[in-house]
Amino acid sequence: MQKQAPTSRPAQMASRRTLLVVAAAVAAVVGVAALLPATASAATYVVGDDAGWDVAVDYEAWARGKKFKVGDTLVFRYETPSEKDVVVVDAQGYAECTVPDNGRLLTSGNDHVVLGHAGQHFFICDAEGECDSGMKLAVTAH
Repeated sequence: MQKQAPTSRPAQMASRRTLLVVAAAVAAVVGVAALLPATASAATYVVGDDAGWDVAVDYEAWARGKKFKVGDTLVFRYETPSEKDVVVVDAQGYAECTVPDNGRLLTSGNDHVVLGHAGQHFFICDAEGECDSGMKLAVTAH
């Protein structure tokens, strides 16, 4: 049996350096992936499911148990043309069923809203009496 020659000191150092470079590269990729926004795993929710955006839906019950995240999309579907709309409002607009000056009006019947920040998001229908009848939605994105 032939004896193998011992590895030279410079070869061992080069091997260790290569291992360190590879380990650093893997750590960098993992670190960058952890910093990426969660949009890759973002979900899309059709508000009210099959019923859509309609006064007959209990939106508090619909939202209960759902875990909304930053980057998720809410889709508001309703017949057009109609009196219905979706207005993005603040907490006071939600509570009082009023549209603040900065309220964003959506009217396409297939309105997509991305939850762009953590915290509460509020939506109402501005058609006469609809919000007061329960056509409003509050969700919290984490």
